[in-house]
Amino acid sequence: MSASNNQEQYVTLTFSLPQDYYPPSDGEGETRISVYTIHTTSPVNLAEQSYSLLRNGRWNYSFPHNYSDVSVKYLVKVSMTHNGIPLLIDLDYFVIVHRAPHRQIINLSPIGRLYIQAQEAEIVESEHALTIAAHEHGGAYAQLTQVTISEQMATAFYLDYDPDTVTPGKRYTLTGTENKYRNSIQVYPDSVVLNPIPVALNQ
Repeated sequence: MSASNNQEQYVTLTFSLPQDYYPPSDGEGETRISVYTIHTTSPVNLAEQSYSLLRNGRWNYSFPHNYSDVSVKYLVKVSMTHNGIPLLIDLDYFVIVHRAPHRQIINLSPIGRLYIQAQEAEIVESEHALTIAAHEHGGAYAQLTQVTISEQMATAFYLDYDPDTVTPGKRYTLTGTENKYRNSIQVYPDSVVLNPIPVALNQ
């Protein structure tokens, strides 16, 4: 792998939150973005930036991609906190760049609104639909919540849930089922902490 000697080229990420999501406007807020390269044995921190403000809607963030002869896989992490309390679900976002410039949309998940990606882009008839359920991690029969998606293109959507019904810091497993034949489908994320522990209590 060699670094490009040409002018720096950039990866531009568009972070997207639900249109009806608005973070608190008072108190202390922070948005932090971290980018790691993961083509080595352990991730290497490539870029990190924090802002003393909270975001909504869509915004762009760019970082340099200085390689010209190989694809690179990046790990991106985004957090927003209000008075030390997490506002986003802690998820890993992966960006594979074959060449720059590269643009990609990343859909973020506020607490109570988990962005789900289903197995593949295939048409699901509304009367068949999909069922997404969350279970206690390791307890397949301890169902926590369930939603039936009846949109025709049920491949990416927000799963709404009540954070007060989940244990802080506990990891839950997500499962997807195609309703007509009861076939399991892959969903991402497949496991997640739905109610993070506040930063002040997690230190």
